[in-house]
Amino acid sequence: MEIGSSSFKSVSDLKTILVKPLRQKKRTIVDSRGIWCPPTPLTDLFKAWRRARLGDVIELRASEPTIGEDVRAWAKKSGNRVIEVVKENNCTRVVVQITKIGKEVAEMSAMKTNLGEPDEVKNTPKGKLQLVTMGGFTFGLRTLEPGWRWSDSMKPLVKTDSCEIRHIGYVVVGRMGFAMDDGTTLEVGAGDAFDVLPGHDAWTVGTEPVVFVDMISAAEQAKTADDIERRVRELPSGMTSR
Repeated sequence: MEIGSSSFKSVSDLKTILVKPLRQKKRTIVDSRGIWCPPTPLTDLFKAWRRARLGDVIELRASEPTIGEDVRAWAKKSGNRVIEVVKENNCTRVVVQITKIGKEVAEMSAMKTNLGEPDEVKNTPKGKLQLVTMGGFTFGLRTLEPGWRWSDSMKPLVKTDSCEIRHIGYVVVGRMGFAMDDGTTLEVGAGDAFDVLPGHDAWTVGTEPVVFVDMISAAEQAKTADDIERRVRELPSGMTSR
């Protein structure tokens, strides 16, 4: 009787078949420079995290002065690891290694969240923004102090001529005004819903704070993501990978 022989010519051949090659870790660049309104840089990091796998690296680039501290706090809470935080000119580069997977919330027939327990809180000059994300929308509860004006409080930070974010909102308390780049003006108060396109200045009216719900849809988030991808493509060669 003939005894069959193995086709393996060496131990290394056997290892090649039995040992599955390790997946190359992915490095994702998230360029959120110049973004101060929802989705904020930390929200952009959340999205990348939810798509990542264990061991992947996410590099976040942002203009916000406190982004390093924000990401460290998030990493501690979420179980991920900050590799480095580097400040370069007007940009902070934060590199995170994914050591805990971020899962999207499963779609349910009914669900709720509470703006009093936000996913993220952003403090800006004379303002505060509490953010939650649910069902493809990011909801922000924005509080602005009397005397707040976008061109005074935010323009020096954002470094654009006017606010380039679309705001769809509902005023809970107070009054505020808008002046569009095309000359259109608008004033809203408690009970008013509004839709203000990019290209405007805004300010509080009167002596009481303004509180309003600000929201951005999945479609608007996609537009922002497209803009981020465009800016990444425009980066000098060699900056998008290591």
